[in-house]
Amino acid sequence: MITKLFRQTLRQGRKALLVAALLLPLTGHAQLSTNADKFLGNITTSYSVDWGNEPFYTLWNQITPENESKWGSIQGYSRQYYNWGGCDNAYNYAKEHGFPFKFHCLIWGAQYPDWVNSLSPDEQYKAIEEWMDAVKERYPDLPLIDVVNEAITGHQPAPYKAALGGDGVTGYDWIIKAFEMAHERWPNAILIYNDYNTFRWQKKEFIDLVRALRDAGAPIDAYGCQSHDLTDMELTEFKSAMTEIQNALKMPMYSTEYDIGTSDDNLQLQRYKEQIPYMWEADYCAGVTLWGYIYGHTWTTDGNSGLIRNGVDRPAMEWLRGYMQTTEAKTAKSPFPAMVKEASVYVGAATLKAEVGDVVPVTVRASLETKTLDHVDLYVNGSLVKTSTEAPFVYDCSAEQLGRCDIKAVVVATDGTQYERYGGFDVLNRRIPYGGSRATLPGTLQMEKFDTGVEGQTYHDTDSKDEGGTYYRSDNGGVDIVTGNGGYAIGYTAAGEWLEYSVHIEKAGTYTFKAYASSGTNGSGFSLGIVRNGLVETLCQVDVPQTANNNWDNYRMLEGTLSADLPAGDHVLRLTITAPYCNIDKVQFDCVYDGIEAAVADAQNTDGDTYNVCGMKVGPGYKGIVIKNGKKMLNRDKR
Repeated sequence: MITKLFRQTLRQGRKALLVAALLLPLTGHAQLSTNADKFLGNITTSYSVDWGNEPFYTLWNQITPENESKWGSIQGYSRQYYNWGGCDNAYNYAKEHGFPFKFHCLIWGAQYPDWVNSLSPDEQYKAIEEWMDAVKERYPDLPLIDVVNEAITGHQPAPYKAALGGDGVTGYDWIIKAFEMAHERWPNAILIYNDYNTFRWQKKEFIDLVRALRDAGAPIDAYGCQSHDLTDMELTEFKSAMTEIQNALKMPMYSTEYDIGTSDDNLQLQRYKEQIPYMWEADYCAGVTLWGYIYGHTWTTDGNSGLIRNGVDRPAMEWLRGYMQTTEAKTAKSPFPAMVKEASVYVGAATLKAEVGDVVPVTVRASLETKTLDHVDLYVNGSLVKTSTEAPFVYDCSAEQLGRCDIKAVVVATDGTQYERYGGFDVLNRRIPYGGSRATLPGTLQMEKFDTGVEGQTYHDTDSKDEGGTYYRSDNGGVDIVTGNGGYAIGYTAAGEWLEYSVHIEKAGTYTFKAYASSGTNGSGFSLGIVRNGLVETLCQVDVPQTANNNWDNYRMLEGTLSADLPAGDHVLRLTITAPYCNIDKVQFDCVYDGIEAAVADAQNTDGDTYNVCGMKVGPGYKGIVIKNGKKMLNRDKR
């Protein structure tokens, strides 16, 4: 009830502000945007809202705290103490003036409380729950939330992400969990993923991450492009990048932290005139938030992204005032009319990568806030396959053709209003064990003989360049295969890369391993794991020491015991590079009896007792002896 009242207040407040703005003369003190459906917002300035000669609300119609709503700012002192003062100021200011407040942000790998690092993953999860619950109690009616901030690899992914589920099946399970937690608390808020370098440098990584969230059915409502990377970006490249992102994601977009950081007035003016109209007039852009406007008080060098210097408009600010009064700016459409979310529509496939012949369940979650849902139409590759009038909205989709399987859900209200949501999954050829047959364990895995498939299915390499120079196999897709240790090995490894191997495990039980690896530097490492239900269960972490100085030809045997028993049957093992620059030749696996007794050697079982060795029943007449705790035992010393 509180949420709906606040949203009604927002709608009414915006209408009142629009009427008032239209009645005002076009002076330097009129609110810039009079568009009732999308905002031109800004941030707090040095922890204050109003700054300079013009009050904030006379210029901007949306506010984001620059730092005051970050976890570290609110709960950084201790787990028991919350400092809401700065966030309250911005939140209450937005309510007073009838425009949206955006909470920035719930989950980020920077500016979070230091005390979180000392907690176990279970306690970290409880702390995250407490944090979100506290925000919910304080601000139950948030209209906009940056749920997760800057999680692209190399940015600031949360070091506590394991508490939220880690990478998991999708590679982004922890982010999906964060969005689910936010959606549970604020079902009517517009939930946003926010990141930088999205238009250039890491555009692909941004698209891959957001599309994975969308396709997995996460309750993400919009993507946020921070727009710090546009100062020296030419117009043609900028337009192309923005179009590419939207064509790939087909979701509402925000420019969340726009600035042009330069002391060159002419360059700043040029970029504003080129970029702002293109973003503002895109019907999928729901709003633009500038990241500061007072010169000397923004995060860029000397605060040079500021638009007002010593109380005087820079040319870009003069132009912005004029542009926002044009018909194009006033009538630009938005994916969120009245700046609020009416429909919550999410399409989730049970897997993001299927193999030909698989049947993939697809689930649509749909709800409307003020309207009544009539039916949901589901399209697969452009064809209508199902119309449903009541939940659950589920469809079994056959993975029949290689390539992309595109899914679209159209939610139709009783008044005829329609809301669309896109999703999908990739269809791949079925994986094939290298050489056509599974490796058998106990036995040896040669690391260059990973399963035949494609990137993201049977292997992941950080680039498509083959630096190994051996040309051992033509389907390695960038996996670097080198010569070493009398044969072939994988090399030029980078953290996060992985390879998978289809194996047949003849005997269930505890296994030891002997890995043959080299490194010309310190700090290398890898892990071995088993894939169960799409998740990787780590079985051991192996630290690879420096085996020679800047030379990778000196291989060393590294041995240990797997942390969990291997089950009998057909399975998939995964090798993951946890720290870069190690070469790995092979791993030998030997079965031992479940931690108490071990493998079978030549001898005669004559005492009439039955033993369970490596999952096998060893009865009278079996040639074997039992080893317990590394020592030979008499046959009568049965388990």
